[in-house]
Amino acid sequence: MDLELGDTLIDWSIERTDEIVYDGSSALKFYLENYNDAGKIWIERGITVKPDQAYKVSLTYAFASADFGFANLWTIITGVVLEPPETRDDLVYQGHTGNGSDTDIGFRWLVKRYDFDVTSNSDGTLYVIIGVWGTWETPRTYYVDFVHIEFTLK
Repeated sequence: MDLELGDTLIDWSIERTDEIVYDGSSALKFYLENYNDAGKIWIERGITVKPDQAYKVSLTYAFASADFGFANLWTIITGVVLEPPETRDDLVYQGHTGNGSDTDIGFRWLVKRYDFDVTSNSDGTLYVIIGVWGTWETPRTYYVDFVHIEFTLK
């Protein structure tokens, strides 16, 4: 989303890779050439639950970032929503992509955990989204692995 730059689109990809792995044999590699200072890329998965029910959803995953320091960090997209996102306002924004280091140490795996209270609608599908929002004009790569989703009826 928001991938336009003049008359073209900026390059991006989300693909399975074995380059950097947290657990197992592969992870997802997120790449975005964010030259327009606005690009957003994410994965989403629809999960069928009981309709019209309140849930606590815990979403945990490993996130590898080479972003260090406090300047020019991007924003993490993570949430549980009722419909597949179609506009930037449909996305759920979390903290930044910084890896916690003050110096360039390369990629570092971080465990991210977010909890959501959500009530399913009548069709009983909830959509889990994980991604990044490029908030600085530069190409960047991130990795996501070991996604765990837990639904608890409230």
